[in-house]
Amino acid sequence: MLCFLSFGIFSCSDDDDNSNYNNPGNLPNLVEAAETAGLTTLLDAVAAVDGLGETLLSQEEITVFAPTNQAFANALAAYEVETLPELVEAIGGVGNLETVLGFHVVPAVALSANLQAEQSFVTLADQEIIVRKNNGVITIEDALGNEATVANADVLIENGVVHVIDEVLLPILPEAPLPNLVEAAEAADLNVLLQAIGAIDGLDQQLLDAEAITVFAPTDEAFGNLLTALEVADLNELVQTIGLENLETVLGFHVVPAVAFAADLPEGASNFTTLAGQELTVTRTGDAVSVTDTEGSTYNVTIPNVAIENGVVHVIDGVVLPELASNLPNLIEAAQEAGLTTLLAAISAVDGLDQQLLDAEAITVFAPTNNAFENALNAFEVESLDELVAAIGGVDNLATVLGFHVIPAVAFAEDLPEGSTEYNTLAGQDLTVTRTGSTVEVTDTTGATYAVVTANVEIENGVVHVIDEGVLLPALETSESVGMTVENDGASAYFVSDIQGDENVTTLNENNSTWTLTIGTRYVLNVTGASSHPFALRNAAGDLLIAQNGASADFQNDADVDVQIDGNVISFTLTPDLANAVDNYVCTVHGSMSGSITVN
Repeated sequence: MLCFLSFGIFSCSDDDDNSNYNNPGNLPNLVEAAETAGLTTLLDAVAAVDGLGETLLSQEEITVFAPTNQAFANALAAYEVETLPELVEAIGGVGNLETVLGFHVVPAVALSANLQAEQSFVTLADQEIIVRKNNGVITIEDALGNEATVANADVLIENGVVHVIDEVLLPILPEAPLPNLVEAAEAADLNVLLQAIGAIDGLDQQLLDAEAITVFAPTDEAFGNLLTALEVADLNELVQTIGLENLETVLGFHVVPAVAFAADLPEGASNFTTLAGQELTVTRTGDAVSVTDTEGSTYNVTIPNVAIENGVVHVIDGVVLPELASNLPNLIEAAQEAGLTTLLAAISAVDGLDQQLLDAEAITVFAPTNNAFENALNAFEVESLDELVAAIGGVDNLATVLGFHVIPAVAFAEDLPEGSTEYNTLAGQDLTVTRTGSTVEVTDTTGATYAVVTANVEIENGVVHVIDEGVLLPALETSESVGMTVENDGASAYFVSDIQGDENVTTLNENNSTWTLTIGTRYVLNVTGASSHPFALRNAAGDLLIAQNGASADFQNDADVDVQIDGNVISFTLTPDLANAVDNYVCTVHGSMSGSITVN
């Protein structure tokens, strides 16, 4: 507000010789005089303050020290702006413009002839100017100690006098309020940064309410470079890629909870803890400041020291990246997304297995589809997962089966060596993985091979490859043993007359019938007349694998097969290796006593 006081004549010390201003008549008003003198910028400035023109015209007596257009041009240059509106913004707004203009007006008439060598005048801005006259030259000193010279004195107007001056007089102005972070970012066109902050609920207010912050603010171009590097189109896609929590971590990594202007930074590299809880390296070399993130990428401060109401902003040319939490699904989430409901049910049936897999440091999972489990149900001639668990020997064996699908390391398809490679699984047994170009297959202990139909489903601690045709079977522990009475039809055939433990092995009393044996089962064979018709197992090439007469055989002394011979009785365990090798049974004396063997 301008202060309009009732003054007589101007003099501060002696106004006995002065009287109220007498208008000689036919004089222009202030606006008309300014128009005649070409003071267009002054008129624009007065017009920018609502009602100021009318107020000045209605004053009883005024002396106006009126800056020329060049004087205003000098002020624009001093404030490094180009237009009057920019100057108004630079000095703190229209309220301060009103104070500046009022500082050029004395509420009394002061003709040049009446001026003394030095006098102080209180202006309409309620601040003093000092007017000096020396050898006819009149100068005015403003509140900052700057001087303007009267270029054209005593331009009479209807309510006073105008003295045209060559500089704009500056009063003491209240400090312009500093912008907050959002306002500063808007002024600097940091649009993507503002969008990113807006995407995190409450983050803008958290930053505005913070007691003290230093913000390293990336430009729009910096965000554009990040989007390109991550091969995403825009901020929304970036959020989808890294997640909102990670975006908040990234933004917090750009904020130090203290005020650090560039000159306050120590020379060299220093680590500062950010709002993300991670350390950002800030390096000052002379006037140059740079920041280095957790990946070792370094970016430069391009605009330092933008003061804000609770700290300072330094604009940087890159987005600094902290360590981010994985935005990948875990195994359970990936299986749910892929609809592997039977696999999930199987994992849930083994107490603690889900957490074991989630906590594992690194895993590669060959994950059977629901169709694969359906094929397994059909193979075991059961109708439900519970029945399948019973058929394979219980929950412990289910854990072994599931563990056989997991390698404790990360192996993306393209990282697998060409050809066949054996990998030890969580079941402690080797799984054969074969890559032929882009095709990946897995082979279990029974020799069954299944192709990967969906490769490289990345999870937070590894990768999943989906298999569709079957469930991989390891060697399973079993408490079952099968007893068989094997008789002979002379020297022409064996036949089984009795089975204890698994009636599905073969058809009773059928000469040289096909036997179906189950991996992990202990078989106890009572061979009638074994001394004349010793029993043996062979491979397809005719090589002996085990022999009741003690002949040299490939698995005769295998500890896991554990061949035991006691008179007519021979017992052995069908291990995965033996199962892979066996083709038929035979009498080692009479070759016609022979039948095929299949493996379950």
